[in-house]
Parts: sequence; structure tokens; C-alpha cells
Amino acid sequence: MQGHMTMLEDLKRAAWGRTSPVSTANSWEIRRDCLGNLVRYNDYGNRHSPFGWELEYIVTQAMGGSTDPDNLQALHWKAAALRAQPQLRMVTVDEAAASHR
Repeated sequence: MQGHMTMLEDLKRAAWGRTSPVSTANSWEIRRDCLGNLVRYNDYGNRHSPFGWELEYIVTQAMGGSTDPDNLQALHWKAAALRAQPQLRMVTVDEAAASHR
């Protein structure tokens, strides 16, 4: 189990390194995903947090993407959930919220 947790942490850190810093005191803890959504490192996998995020393939396997760690990204959980629905395009959290009003 320890090896699995270490591997997961390595994958999270690699994907996190591809996020964009925001101008805060701790630029490692809070960042922006590829869609500009705010995410917090410690909220990985937390769908109850407004800053939760998940690991997602940049190019899905269905579209020919590899399982290589270089094909992983940190993506806000709401955007990841929407992305899992094939008929929907990727949207920011703000766009998703506006569409439900």
C-alpha cells in the first residue's frame, strides 16, 4: 500500500507542476488548472471543496492518449465531472455554474 501512495503522490506532484501559480503568499498550495479554475493541492479528490481537483488525462485514452504521467493534468473536480460526459465540452467552473441558473 505504501508504494501505491508514493506513486499517487508522485503523479499528483507531476500534474500539479503543470498548473499555473496565482499571486498568493503560497504559490504552491493554490493554483489554477488549465481552464483557470482555482485548485488547492491539499483538496485533491475532495468533491465537497470549492477548490477540489482530480487527476485527468490531457488527451483521453479514448482519443488515443497515453497512460504516461506526462499526459496527466490537475483539473478542478467539476470540470473533470463534466469532461466525463462525452457530449459536453470542457468548461470552467464559472461557465458550469452559469449554465445551471
